[in-house]
Amino acid sequence: MHVSPEISFTPDGTPALKPADRPADTQGAMHLLQKDRPSTSVSMRRLAFTTTEAIQLVDVTDDIAKAVRSTGVHDGIVTIVSRHTTMAIRIQEAEPLLIEDLLNFLRRLAPSNVHYQHNDFRIRTHHMHDDESPNGHSHCLQFLLGTSETVPVVDGELALGDWQRIFLVELDGPRPKREVLIQTVGVPADEAA
Repeated sequence: MHVSPEISFTPDGTPALKPADRPADTQGAMHLLQKDRPSTSVSMRRLAFTTTEAIQLVDVTDDIAKAVRSTGVHDGIVTIVSRHTTMAIRIQEAEPLLIEDLLNFLRRLAPSNVHYQHNDFRIRTHHMHDDESPNGHSHCLQFLLGTSETVPVVDGELALGDWQRIFLVELDGPRPKREVLIQTVGVPADEAA
């Protein structure tokens, strides 16, 4: 047997609201919240890079840090996004032997010399361009690696770990222009106190 909670009514016959069901005080309480809360800054930057290898890791950490500093954000987050379906953004250690290991791993994971339907231009009909290249392996790798990374910003700087660096991961190079979007959201330095 289901018992409904007792409902009380106001003198005019409408159901009375419990304190948790009442709308917030939109005058005084909201005014105090707005007064004490710092404003949020949102900015977007676009950077372009040139790549020189078919598969390549390009350390872009210093460029990202400079772009973040230029926004004036003191505390917040920055999201770094690849604008390409054959290029990833990843955080990893910039140790030369590890970079070689990662490049070899990517080559083994999706070899360029095996069959991909995306590369069969006799049957493919979508998103074709005059300069189309057989790059099915590049799309498969990017799908696994991902398009973006998000990093905290603390005291105006990237809050990365000791060995962490941000890499543009070229998967279909070389390319004369690869674009990265950098969106920073946070509290401006003049309001962080």
